[in-house]
Amino acid sequence: MLETIIQRGTTNPAEGSRSVVSAPPPAVECLINARTADAVFVVAPDHRIVHWDARAEALTGLLAEEVVGRRCHETLRGECEGGGRLCAQGCPVMALARTGHAVPSYDTRIETRVGGRRWVNVSVLCVDSEEGPYLIHLLRDAQGAHEALEMARDLVRLSSGGGEARAPRRVDVPDLTPRQAEVLALLAGGKSAREIGQELYLSQATVRNHIRALLLALGAHSQLEALARAREAGLLAG
Repeated sequence: MLETIIQRGTTNPAEGSRSVVSAPPPAVECLINARTADAVFVVAPDHRIVHWDARAEALTGLLAEEVVGRRCHETLRGECEGGGRLCAQGCPVMALARTGHAVPSYDTRIETRVGGRRWVNVSVLCVDSEEGPYLIHLLRDAQGAHEALEMARDLVRLSSGGGEARAPRRVDVPDLTPRQAEVLALLAGGKSAREIGQELYLSQATVRNHIRALLLALGAHSQLEALARAREAGLLAG
């Protein structure tokens, strides 16, 4: 079951502070408990994050206890195509929702801990309340699509005589945490999530979260691809 974390913290409204947050309205709770394969987080009318689920943790590497109570733009620092800021104190998504309009889906490049800045596609459900709109964000990874688009632009530039195409950009492999390195080594040894959990005294859900984080960090779509990329990057022997 998805769980909304009520963060006990400071009520100081200053920039960068965290705040005590109350549970979202029942209509919001109903929607965030619906089944979806997307990562889900919820922003209250005061721009603070009030819900951050396990898939959001896996996608970004940021834990719920770190982000609940913080302002959304401070946490994700989203960018538009070309590097312009999308996430800011005067959030355009919240501004559109306050006018009563539906928010169209969009792509943004967000801050993550598992793979640097990463493109995601976002859909937004707006739920009105007396305080203002609650924004339910559904996120899915879009990094591969943007890399393919960048490569296609290079090919078009080359075919039109606009100069040489840039060499494919090598994806920097981030430094793994000690726990991620342990999980990676055990995966390379053929261990299953259950066996890794038994060896490291972790739940299978925690192991799966580590595996998802590894896939994102390595830009892989499967465990086999992740192991191949880890070997190419020198993270594994052989």
